[in-house]
Amino acid sequence: MIQANPPQVQLKPTAHILVVDDEPEIAESLADYLTKKENFKISLAGDGRTAIDLLQAAIGTETEFDLVLLDMRMPVMSGQDVLNWIRQHPDLQYIRVVLLTAAAGSHEKVEALSAGADDYITKPYYPQELLARVKTILRTQQLEKQLQRQSEQLAALNQVGQRVAATLETHEVLVTAVDGVNAVLGVALAAVLMVEGGQLRYQYVSGLNEDLLPDLFPSVQLGQGIIGITFREKTAVFLNHPQTDPRFQAQVDAPYQDHIQSIISAPLVVRDHSVGVLTAYNKTDGSFTEVDLDLFASLASSISEAIENAWLFNRIRLRQQELLEGRNTLQALIDGIPHPIYTISDNWQLVSVNKSKTDELSATDKELAGQVCYQTFFGRERPCEHCQAGLTLSHKQAQHWVVKWNGPDHLPREWDINAYPIPSAQTGAARAVILWQDRTEERRLENSLLQAGKLAAIGQLAAGVAHEINNPLTVINANAQLLKMTIPIEDDNYESVDLIALAGDRATKVVRGLLDFARQEQYDFTPASINRTIDQALDLVHYQLQTANIEVFLDLADDLPDVIASVEHLKSVWLNLLVNARDAVQSLPENRLIEITTQLSADGKYVQVFIRDNGKGMSSAELAHIFEPFYTTKDPGKGTGLGLATCHRIVEQHQGEVNVVSHAGEGTTFIIRLPAGDVES
Repeated sequence: MIQANPPQVQLKPTAHILVVDDEPEIAESLADYLTKKENFKISLAGDGRTAIDLLQAAIGTETEFDLVLLDMRMPVMSGQDVLNWIRQHPDLQYIRVVLLTAAAGSHEKVEALSAGADDYITKPYYPQELLARVKTILRTQQLEKQLQRQSEQLAALNQVGQRVAATLETHEVLVTAVDGVNAVLGVALAAVLMVEGGQLRYQYVSGLNEDLLPDLFPSVQLGQGIIGITFREKTAVFLNHPQTDPRFQAQVDAPYQDHIQSIISAPLVVRDHSVGVLTAYNKTDGSFTEVDLDLFASLASSISEAIENAWLFNRIRLRQQELLEGRNTLQALIDGIPHPIYTISDNWQLVSVNKSKTDELSATDKELAGQVCYQTFFGRERPCEHCQAGLTLSHKQAQHWVVKWNGPDHLPREWDINAYPIPSAQTGAARAVILWQDRTEERRLENSLLQAGKLAAIGQLAAGVAHEINNPLTVINANAQLLKMTIPIEDDNYESVDLIALAGDRATKVVRGLLDFARQEQYDFTPASINRTIDQALDLVHYQLQTANIEVFLDLADDLPDVIASVEHLKSVWLNLLVNARDAVQSLPENRLIEITTQLSADGKYVQVFIRDNGKGMSSAELAHIFEPFYTTKDPGKGTGLGLATCHRIVEQHQGEVNVVSHAGEGTTFIIRLPAGDVES
């Protein structure tokens, strides 16, 4: 550790003194005495004007004066006039003036000191007293110059320290530090070395191209030369005559310098580990001092702190880059998930939104950030009733719930929603990730598979039962007809036989329906217009609808593409649905309505048909069985329960789908979707 020493006053090797006196004998004798005793450099002036010319000419040169011995009483321009000129000159602030006066009164002494004289000597004077006063004044002058210089050095050190502290790039810290050494100490050359690969390598040398450093300044081995010792011992040092010190090695410490007059070196220490060395060569105004060493060590300490800060900043920047890359990777993964995902804060504000959700809203992540989720997504003033994200935010527990609704196309929608808490060490900074998963298609496929399985099983059963019943039923129907032919109408048994024949016919229709349902018919697929098949079906039931006082509203899109379909089978589907709609509205006293709408789906892949009625509707229990054979909501004897099952089978044969939306007392809507394009039979 550097120990601060009291400043030592260093007199100039040869002080330059101007003796001004109009008596040559006195001036010459005084000059001779001062030269012999202290080897001062003496200049003479016989009058005030000559003295001013000499002082003016020496300003800013190596021969500028340190002291003026000025005679008070001179003709033309007195010593008082010369003194006034000196004190008003801005470049002569450090010059000292001693007045030589023959007057012994106190008034003259006060006048001399008030005029700005540093001292006065009364003639005749004693040479020894004059010499002692001159030496004292010169020593005081030199001390003031040193204090001024040190003040300037401290100011420069503070400025350099501020500049390096404001820099967070290691290389800029080193460059700023080296360039600042000259402002602090005033040196011919400065350099900085850092540890690399177990050696000290020059990083920057003042005034030299960095590309030349490897050739001009070889690496320094740790512990070698005064630079290596400074690094190893972590102690600042200076040498004013380095060639006489065994620690100095010219080829190591100054390979590029022709003549080293002085060198100063200080370690750069980060967390008690040496990481480099700051060094400077050849002080321009003399030799290095203990004060210079303290200043240089302080500068090295500031640089060390700046280097540590730059390293920490670089680590933080690298860590931030890693976090950013990780975040970008995670964001890319989240954006690649087709389900809507977003993050909310504890006040329901959106933090981030994935691409699936932003595409849905035609907005960007930045545009949505900070907005309230229930306002942005649903146009609500308060959180949704079904939403359980609030529990996730408050209790830090994952939540799961299901949301169901009917879409614009009246088809049922079902979404699974999961909310997951995001751990945070900060209080009041709860966040949650919300994941929406569309289960609509999955549920539709499940229902379709379940229905298809039911229909297949029932179809096989129906085919077997129909064949077994058909033979005895034929015998019953034939014999009933024979009996009707042989028994007179007026016979009491004729009515019973007629009832047997009617029941047999009805049973025959049921068996025929079963066989039609179970039989894998051949479909003749051709391009067909959905609207035309609907019009043709309406023509067949027009009279029935009219007599039942039912109003039909048509909204058939004009630009629908053709579908590849079996026209007769499609017409049977429309007939079945129209007859069912007719039966559903029969209970209404008035305003019996059936609406038929056709349109193209949003993705352009399907032609959609909506058949709505405002009848009695169905319960959820009835909806669960609506497509099952023999299930009917009609009164006994008014339906076989095979119509909707047959419709379902026909639509599936067209690779389409049929759905129903209904609520008790609110009517029923059947939605049929058929592919727009080629369908394989």
